[in-house]
Amino acid sequence: MKKLSTLIFATTLGVSALSTLNVYAGNNFGQAWRSMPAAAAEQARIVYYRPAEATGAKPAHIYIDGEFQSALLPGGYTVFCLAPGTHSLGSFVDDAPHYQGKQSQPWRDSLAAGKTYYIRASLDNSGRPLVIPAETAQQELAGTRQQTHLRSRASAVVACQAGTTQSYDNYAFSSDLLFRFGSANSTDISADGRAAIQQFATMLKNQPSPQHRIIVTGFTDPIGEEKNNMRLGQLRAEAIKQLLISNGISGALITSQSMGASQVTKQCSGSRKNQISCYSSERRVIISVANK
Repeated sequence: MKKLSTLIFATTLGVSALSTLNVYAGNNFGQAWRSMPAAAAEQARIVYYRPAEATGAKPAHIYIDGEFQSALLPGGYTVFCLAPGTHSLGSFVDDAPHYQGKQSQPWRDSLAAGKTYYIRASLDNSGRPLVIPAETAQQELAGTRQQTHLRSRASAVVACQAGTTQSYDNYAFSSDLLFRFGSANSTDISADGRAAIQQFATMLKNQPSPQHRIIVTGFTDPIGEEKNNMRLGQLRAEAIKQLLISNGISGALITSQSMGASQVTKQCSGSRKNQISCYSSERRVIISVANK
């Protein structure tokens, strides 16, 4: 996530996997990691990565439903999509010649539509993936590069829908800065919130190539009914879209959408007041700006 001011804040050789680092030749890596917009509503997206500090000469072989997906070197990541539903994922080091990842299914779970799962490759040969909260994963992904030297053999993997893998810079605004709790009325946007959006719009207009594709996404906490949260997120996204337009950004460049409470990572309890306070970081609006 990028900070604009104190008002803006967090914000593929189709052969069996190779077993040693020095086997790889040429350019193994593609583009550096950049934040992405929300996953398509009818797909589950997986970001599998291996931080640069997770050193070792041998790659981590990634398997999806027992089939080879990629082999991650230190500092590498891979992004792919699956149909929502039950899948197994696992990573193994030095599993040749038997490639136990094709046989062992250490982790199987139901993957939800419209959600991105950040998974750090395990290197202890347990195979069990390490599901990492989005905010932590974003920090660990900084500086990593896309793994490009191998082609997926996993039949469950589907192409991610257009627009969901393009690189974006994400700017996160607290919904509590912009709106009163439970409100999406544009007239309720605070003076500080309006100033933050105005500053953001000015920054965009002052860039050398100001015509960016922009996605405004509203997120809510899980308090209340799911359908109401989806509607609230959409209304908030639309209100911010209109505020961007009023600050000189072309509406033709902006898409608004809601994720409701589908991306909530916390589990808060206690009184309603305590839950409202605990879930404050989940209530946010993210403005994603496509990289040129």
